[in-house]
Amino acid sequence: MKTRSAYVKAPWLCEVREVDLPDAPPPGQVLVQVQACGVCGTDVTAAAEKAKDWRPFGHEVAGIVRQVGPGVATAEPGYAQAKPGVERLKEGQAVVLESSSFCGWCDVCRDGRVDLCHGRAPGFWSQPAMGFSDLMLAPYRGVVPYEGLTPEVACLAEPAGVAYDMVKTADIQMGDRVCLVGPGPIGLMAAALVLHRGASRLLCIGKSSNAVRLKAAADLGAETLAVDGSLAECKDLARQFDHVLMTAPTQFIVPGLSLLDYGGEMTYIGIGTGDSAIRFDANDFHFRKLQLRASFASPAIYYPAVLRLLESGVIPGPKMISHVFSLAEAPLAIAACRDEKHSMLKVVIRPDKG
Repeated sequence: MKTRSAYVKAPWLCEVREVDLPDAPPPGQVLVQVQACGVCGTDVTAAAEKAKDWRPFGHEVAGIVRQVGPGVATAEPGYAQAKPGVERLKEGQAVVLESSSFCGWCDVCRDGRVDLCHGRAPGFWSQPAMGFSDLMLAPYRGVVPYEGLTPEVACLAEPAGVAYDMVKTADIQMGDRVCLVGPGPIGLMAAALVLHRGASRLLCIGKSSNAVRLKAAADLGAETLAVDGSLAECKDLARQFDHVLMTAPTQFIVPGLSLLDYGGEMTYIGIGTGDSAIRFDANDFHFRKLQLRASFASPAIYYPAVLRLLESGVIPGPKMISHVFSLAEAPLAIAACRDEKHSMLKVVIRPDKG
């Protein structure tokens, strides 16, 4: 069968092609009709410099199961028995796709650390069509049913899981003082979770050009501050926070350490362009008992939790979405993420949008 699929190549090339898929899903695979797919920062960096050759893209996917391959309908009959009716994947189900999964077989999985499994589980990254498509194939192990959400909000499960992992890695407690640097979609979802956890203070810092995103943070209940220079110049904020959540490029890490109080912790997630190396004063780091933690939500776990948080409104999904494009408009969407990103929150591509 044929499907439309968006392909990307650096620098900033994007086109929608017609590509071939198998007439039926292979064993262990599910054919998904894509209803919505979010544009991730990694998609933008791929367009900027990472995609050295043409490749399909899009991994924040919500859709409908259209066909299941051999072995899927009867595989793992105990799957999700806590929710009757969805213990097996079936045609017509609304689903979201894990961008990566865990194998369940390796030593770390068997030791209960599925979050550390890497590179062993099947994924959809090698398929000829990914999330910016009408149809795509995905391994059944990474297909998660959902209810009660629109596809546009449901496709936020992947970035919401990233924000969830960041807040969980930081281990923020009630009463903690938190500074979040970088009010992008993941930062904003993390802000909602931080406030839900009972932080006594949340300050969100962004550039003055990020006024739309800073306003979104303020609407969530955070203090906001526009900073266009170095964080190290914010002398009145020095040593004021128990946690810094860094969702900004690597060059913000070192000056961000100045915001931490004695014994403070910085948790970092970010994939930028250019040089990613940093250099900092290890003696100061040592004597102030600081910590620097990495959050990397791969495998993409916590989907059931974040779907519940989206459904309950703890993560206000509709407020995170600022722009919706059709699949035919995918090149325009990528160009807008380059040229208008400061006026955007979350961008979603919906294939059936008129």
